[in-house]
Amino acid sequence: MPLTHRLTLLSPLCLLLAACTDPGTTTTDGSATAETTTSTSTSAPTTDAAPTTSTGSDTTDTAGTGDTTGVDTTGVDTTDGDTTTAGGECPPVTQLLGPAGGELTLCGATLRVPADAVAEEVLFGIEVIDPPADPPFEQEFASPVFRFTPDDVVFAQPVELILPRPVTDSRISLGRHVPEDDAFWIVEACDVTDTTIGQSYYQLATYAALRGTYDYPDSTSDLGEGTIELEILGVPASFPIDASSFGIYADAADGSRTVTLKSVREVDGGFESLRIDFAVDSTGDVANLVAVEWLSTVDAGGYTYIADLIGSDGVITLSDATGDHYAGELSAVAHGGNPPHDEPLQATFDVTVEKFTFPPELSCMGGGG
Repeated sequence: MPLTHRLTLLSPLCLLLAACTDPGTTTTDGSATAETTTSTSTSAPTTDAAPTTSTGSDTTDTAGTGDTTGVDTTGVDTTDGDTTTAGGECPPVTQLLGPAGGELTLCGATLRVPADAVAEEVLFGIEVIDPPADPPFEQEFASPVFRFTPDDVVFAQPVELILPRPVTDSRISLGRHVPEDDAFWIVEACDVTDTTIGQSYYQLATYAALRGTYDYPDSTSDLGEGTIELEILGVPASFPIDASSFGIYADAADGSRTVTLKSVREVDGGFESLRIDFAVDSTGDVANLVAVEWLSTVDAGGYTYIADLIGSDGVITLSDATGDHYAGELSAVAHGGNPPHDEPLQATFDVTVEKFTFPPELSCMGGGG
């Protein structure tokens, strides 16, 4: 099962108060932290447009002396079209910044270093570079590719980076280049406006704004149909996929997909909800159970199974996988209740799902903006 399926599922758990950290970077306490991502790989077309002149000016110190001089640079028109070319018109900017912090700008990109992010002067910089890898699956570059430096220092306070983005109805995301994978990963962007997209990090890297090439529905409302028959605590329960629920799938570049089923039903004295996530390989025949979560406002709180993390013995078998229709059965040993204990559950399902993926910023505090 691809790792991207697991990390996509766990994205709602990434509710970080200060910043979302990068994959494999280190937090201030020295512990490694994995960042939420969505699928990577394969190319998507990019269409370049000539940059227009920026109204601002930047400071440049190519010698790294810390003595900056103001020079006019050209920026990126983010009102429409693509914003993927600017390297020749945007010479790199660098500046020594110490404990007092400071700010650098280049071609619509901004790097803001707060006070006490570093204990001594550090040379910060922004440069526009050629894309080191293709954009992720079903994405295209919507800004120049910016390298923010230093990219080998962990800061005491998160530094903020802001990238320009075009005004468009298409979904805009933030992409981070991961050298060890030679790929861009979509990461959370908790500061999104009509013309910019940004986030705060404890460590810098190479970033670009991304535009989705697939026109997703605005929400999960009315997506999917069918029924899930669940048995847990020895009691059967029927969960419909209807207007108050959803059945969705997300494709990956290798032809595999992740399916998510979510249903809420009224019961005497409250509500019960059921969520099932499973991955299907490129043949459409082999499935892996990723997670099951049953919650109740009435009985025992709820039970959860997450592959290799919570519970055990998760198995799913498909009896039909024709197009966007899935039928089959699953079982798992979930963990929960009060006092906490293991509880077996099983379910059969017959559903039709529709294509949708959640915006990464939903992992941010407040659900993104």
